[in-house]
Formats: sequence, structure tokens, C-alpha cells
Amino acid sequence: MNSIRTKLFDLLISARPLLQFTLNVRKRNLMFTWHSLALNTDGSFRSNVWKGNNLPIQNIYVTSHRYYSKNTSHGSLITPETSSASELTMKENVCDSVALLEEECSFPVSENEDWSSEMKWIKSQESKDVLSPPKDLSEIDNLSPELRPTFNLAAYANRSHTLQQLIKLGVDLSNWDKRKHINSFILKLDFERDMKKYLMFLHDVGVEADDLGKWLTVNPLIFKENLENLQVRLDYLHSMNFSPDQITRIISKNPNWLLFSTVRIDNRLGYFQRTFHLTGAEVRLLATKQPKLITMNLFSIKRTSFAIEEEMGFSPSEMKSLLLSQPKIWRANGVSLLRRFEIAHNQIGLSHSQIVQFPQILMSRDFRIKQRHDYLKLIGRDQYDPLKPNYVSPSALVSSDDVEFCTTIAKTSVQNFNDFLKTR
Repeated sequence: MNSIRTKLFDLLISARPLLQFTLNVRKRNLMFTWHSLALNTDGSFRSNVWKGNNLPIQNIYVTSHRYYSKNTSHGSLITPETSSASELTMKENVCDSVALLEEECSFPVSENEDWSSEMKWIKSQESKDVLSPPKDLSEIDNLSPELRPTFNLAAYANRSHTLQQLIKLGVDLSNWDKRKHINSFILKLDFERDMKKYLMFLHDVGVEADDLGKWLTVNPLIFKENLENLQVRLDYLHSMNFSPDQITRIISKNPNWLLFSTVRIDNRLGYFQRTFHLTGAEVRLLATKQPKLITMNLFSIKRTSFAIEEEMGFSPSEMKSLLLSQPKIWRANGVSLLRRFEIAHNQIGLSHSQIVQFPQILMSRDFRIKQRHDYLKLIGRDQYDPLKPNYVSPSALVSSDDVEFCTTIAKTSVQNFNDFLKTR
């Protein structure tokens, strides 16, 4: 140990101008580097020999080959006139610094320690091939780098217990990747602490265990809501005389319903009741039959209502009948809806009352309606008046498959119908 201290002191004292000195001390995976000390005869330079716990151990001043030592704890300065005392003080302070370094780092430094063995170990680590297979396969996760920000949750699935539990429930994590800020929010949650209580709440409402995955895929923001607020929204439905079965269907079919406050839901239900002149029972029927319609964008609903009443020519009572029997019409694309009405009303010749009686014709694909009507017209069976013989129900144009349509309605073979379709 004395030899190490002597060598360190000699290096500091015999340092030449512009000499840079760095001492590296290694112990396995731990490396301490002493700050470089530059000695320049033309000016003055100060450097901390070593810092432990943010406390400077020793400052050394060098000016024109005259060394001054200042103890930072006492603030005393040794003058040039006492150069011999300066060197002695420097030697003692440096040795004390080395001793403190050993005490702080708890290095097992001995008098006769062979540093070549340490250097040999360092070289073996530097020459180690990172691509070589590990001895223990369980260490693979520990050898991999830390996870960085990614664009999807797949990188975290193997390490996150929360994501693993969500996958077991059937959640489609790729769906969350398409939505902004969902991934960063979900990764901060703990399944047992933050999610389990919501799952129990949904189960108590009536959401089936097999449907929880699909439900959470649509609405992961449920974990941001307060459970007390969710219970208030359920209590509102009970106060509006919704039955437990109706509430279960509403929450199961429309996961986003619980994100709406009671004030917003009340305003939506009131809008439908005023606009379409519905009774309380009819409002509950509409909300149960098509719960997603209640939380839709009101602009789209108003645009569809205008098209049905003004562009298609349905009366308010007929529009109300369409809403209660086929509320999906208000969720359909406006352009497609007008095209289907044009085929049914202008080409096939169905009246408004017939369309109200068979509203599913407005929800079918327009080319399918046209193909079957043209085929019936070709064989002379396009007769949609119920007061005349050979009546064909408009629902037959959309409800049955090709085999049933040919055998029951058209009274021909499927091959003839397929041959007709080839000419289209």
C-alpha cells in the first residue's frame, strides 16, 4: 500500500508542463476514474484529485513549478517560502486522499496484490463475444437492453404482467396502438391495483366474461373514470325505468356509453324524444335496440333525418316508424342510403309505405337489390303489389341467399341465375 501512495505522489510532483495524468481503478464491474490533472508552468490550473459523495478531497495549485496545497476543509494556504513544507503537506494530503478513496470504495487492496490478474479479467470481458449463447437461458432477459419508447405495445408484452392479463382476457392490443395516448396510459397501470375493480364492476353490470376483451378493446378509457361516477350513471338508467336486462344490453353493446355523463345522456334521450315525438317507452326501446345511436355525433343524426324527410319525402310519422323498426338507418352512410332509396323507389317502384313496411331494403347492398330485381324482371316475376297474383315480397330481394331466392321466389335453377349474372 505504501508503494502505491509513493508512486502516486511521485507522479504528481514530477509532472511536466502540459502533462495529463489519469488513474483508473477497477474492481470487477465498478470503475473509478480520477479527474485529469494538467500542469502548466505559464498559468495556474486547479483540479479535484477525487470526489467522494460530492465532497472535494484535495485541491492542488501549480504555478511555475511551485506547488501549493490548499485544504478545502480548513482553507489554509501554504506559501512559496515554505516549499519543503508544501511538498510534505501535499504528500500527506494525497496519501490521506488515497486512504479515503480506499475507505469509501471498500477496495480489498493489499500490500502484495497483483494487479495483473485484474487487468487479465478486464481483457477477458472486453474480448467476450456478445453473440455467444449464454450459459443459462434464464439470463437472456437480463442481458437484453432496456426498453425504449416504441410505437406499439408488443415490445412490452413479455415483461408486463398487466398486458399479459389483458391478452388473456382477449383484448386486441393492436387496436390501442392506433389511438393516441392510450399506450402510455395503459403501461402506467397495475392490473391488480388499477384494473381489477373495473372488471368486477362490469361483471356486476352484466357484461359476459367472454366479452370483456372486446369491451375493453373498444373502451380502454374506462380506467380513467371514477367508479363512483360510473355507479351514478347506472343509477340514472334505473331512475329512468330501464330494466336490468335493458341496462345490461346497453352497456354490453355500447362500451362508450359509460363515458358520457348523466347530463349528456339525458340531453341525447331528450333530443330523440322531442325530434321524433317518442313516448318514454319508445325512448327506452330505441336506446336498448340501438344504444350506439344515442351516443353518435348529433350532426350525422341531423343530416340523416334531413335526407329522409326532405330528400326522400317520408312524412314525420313514417320517419318515426323507420327509426323504431330500423334505427341502423341513421348510422348508415348518407350517399349509400340515397342510392338504395333511388333503386327501391324509382327503379323497382316501391312506395314509401312499402319501404316503411320493409325497411331492411335500405340496409342491403344496392347491387344485390338491383341484380335480383333485374333477374325477376327478365323472367316476368317482378310483381310487388300484394293485391295482385304472383306477389313477391320486397324482403325476398335482400333476406334470403341465392339458392332460396332461385327455388322459392324466382322458381328457376341457380345455374340460370348465375348465367344471368355473368352477363352483367
